Amino acid sequence: MSEVTCNTIKDILPLYVDGVVSDDTRNMVAKHLEHCEECKKKYEAMKSEVVIPVEGSIAPLKHFKNTWKKKKIVLVCSTILATVAILFCAFFIFNHFAYQDKIAVNGAIYTQKGENIASLPANSTELGYLRSITHNSTSDPSIDFTATNLDEKYAGCPIYQLEGGQTIYLEDYSGFYIPFELTEYIAQQEN
Repeated sequence: MSEVTCNTIKDILPLYVDGVVSDDTRNMVAKHLEHCEECKKKYEAMKSEVVIPVEGSIAPLKHFKNTWKKKKIVLVCSTILATVAILFCAFFIFNHFAYQDKIAVNGAIYTQKGENIASLPANSTELGYLRSITHNSTSDPSIDFTATNLDEKYAGCPIYQLEGGQTIYLEDYSGFYIPFELTEYIAQQEN
């Protein structure tokens, strides 16, 4: 058998100390340790018992526990707050898109768009008066001069149309005009 190098013994030494090598390897390492002082010193250092000192104070563990507890509380509160914010936003978005202010006039559906104006454009014609309003409706109004999701105070208010028919204005009682843009035509029901 050829001579084993110190590097090989250094690699095997931890296993030899733990007693998990085969009989042949154990004999090979033992022979090498009889003749090599450097490897024998490493073996003695590994063989000695390692003692990990125990701290008498548990204050760092208590500090860690308290800090972790605070972080968990902040995390739970943040999660609840984020959930409430998401639900609020979802509700607002749903109401904004589902419950749009709409008016049916002359077979067309108009949806409220833009800011109120103080004076009516010159090329506007009065069409009639808003007759009825349905609240919290996701469906479109189906009868002319009816509306969905408007405030009840607008019932009886006059409706004006710009030349070209793409925009109508609902006059409110304070003298402002609310613009509505053409979005679709009412589907005619077949008899």
